[in-house]
Amino acid sequence: MHREVILDEFAKVINSDRYQYTESDVLLAQGFQEKEAVFDMFFRSTEDGGFAVVSGVQEVIYLIEVLNGTSSEIKRKYFEKVIKEKDLVEYLVNMKFTGSVFAMRDGEIAYPNEPIITIKAPLIQAKILETPILNIMNMQMAIATKASRITRAAYPTEVLAFGSRRAHGFDSAVAGNKAAIIGGCSTHSNLATEYKYSLPSVGTMSHSYIQTFGVGKGAEKLSFDAFIKCRREREANALFLLIDTYSTLKIGIKNAIAAFKDAGIDDNYNGSYGIRIDSGDLAYLSKKVRKELDMAGLCKAKIILTNSLNEDVIKALKEQEASVDIYGVGDAIAVSKSNPCFGGVYKITEIDNEPVIKLSEDVIKISNPGFKEVYRIYDKNGEAYADLITLARGDKDTEKLTLGEDIFLRDESFEFTNSTVLKGEYTYKKLSIEFVRNGEITDDYWKLLDINRSKNYYLANLEKISPERKRLENPHKYKVNLSLDMIELKYDLIKKLKKEIIEA
Repeated sequence: MHREVILDEFAKVINSDRYQYTESDVLLAQGFQEKEAVFDMFFRSTEDGGFAVVSGVQEVIYLIEVLNGTSSEIKRKYFEKVIKEKDLVEYLVNMKFTGSVFAMRDGEIAYPNEPIITIKAPLIQAKILETPILNIMNMQMAIATKASRITRAAYPTEVLAFGSRRAHGFDSAVAGNKAAIIGGCSTHSNLATEYKYSLPSVGTMSHSYIQTFGVGKGAEKLSFDAFIKCRREREANALFLLIDTYSTLKIGIKNAIAAFKDAGIDDNYNGSYGIRIDSGDLAYLSKKVRKELDMAGLCKAKIILTNSLNEDVIKALKEQEASVDIYGVGDAIAVSKSNPCFGGVYKITEIDNEPVIKLSEDVIKISNPGFKEVYRIYDKNGEAYADLITLARGDKDTEKLTLGEDIFLRDESFEFTNSTVLKGEYTYKKLSIEFVRNGEITDDYWKLLDINRSKNYYLANLEKISPERKRLENPHKYKVNLSLDMIELKYDLIKKLKKEIIEA
């Protein structure tokens, strides 16, 4: 007897919180379902107070594709099982997404309070996407941003992401590895990620493989010999031996050198070869092992270091001049271990062309109203100077940008903190891209399917960030400003609400 498999693609659409559907039932009863709403997905802070790396937009757009491509029969099967309100079920069964999705592309560098994704759609269509979007974006942006921190700490040494076994489930492992690549990792170790995203996976060997051949020096040598022989017969060109099962210096490195030499592997070998150390004092052992390899004439043999690495450990290894060609990083990236909850939010900013705002006792939680877009301004040297959040309709600063006129930038919190970028001394780029227009996916979406393109886009933009702003500790604050029209709109709404509160 076979159980029904329910976790198919459409399940991702209803991977939602109950209240979004409870509210939708009320809104439907009120006849609000066709009101056009604008929702922004953004984040308020990062682990280090700097930037984040965007990843997950591809999956969000695919979510729209699944919603629109699923038959009414399948939708009914799902909705009738979890929703009892018949009118709402009928609406949802026949609903397709007819709105638009604006987003920064995967690989973009983003800062707090900037709209990463903007949904502009009929109200219920936009509302039910809240949890699925946040589920995708919070996981992937946490991992891509952590990968960015770790790869920046390791630079120029490459970083391999191999934390699948510590990831929080299947989707986290697979899409998380993709996010790690976008965030700067050179490759990963997961087969399903390779299958889904065409990103080649790599791997070395485990201690259990070595122990399968018995215990001790002789057994370890047999395991190395068998590994090299079999992998060469399979025309695999990467040969890496794990040398810390018994004793890295007394047994492991000696067996590895002997195994390579017995197989005729030396610096004339066309593929890559080397060793991995997974325990002990990595700085000390790596330098000793490097010396042994060089003395044996295996100067091109690479050293991979693993074992609970993160950006702080990697920085320490660099300071101690560890001999390393590749860092293998697991759970620090796979679950963004030191900052596992990214904290992205999804807030309504406009309804039927009328801006709305949320007030709060916590200033950081006061939302930015209106339908918005984001521009990045570069100085005459091509370095990112500031981001400008403008209204998507009729904003005077947007017009000035397109005309190349002087742009006045003012920090909304500190009126005396301001600057002016002068005509002829800057360039700009619009970060908000329309990936879905009136329910139809645009050509820009297909570019997201090339993960290496997204990674290279991130790396190219990282070069345009000043060293002070991309340092890992206390990065220099990057300017993210609201346009003057945005500031006026926001504070007019705040004043109106404050007046009502005082008079209440």
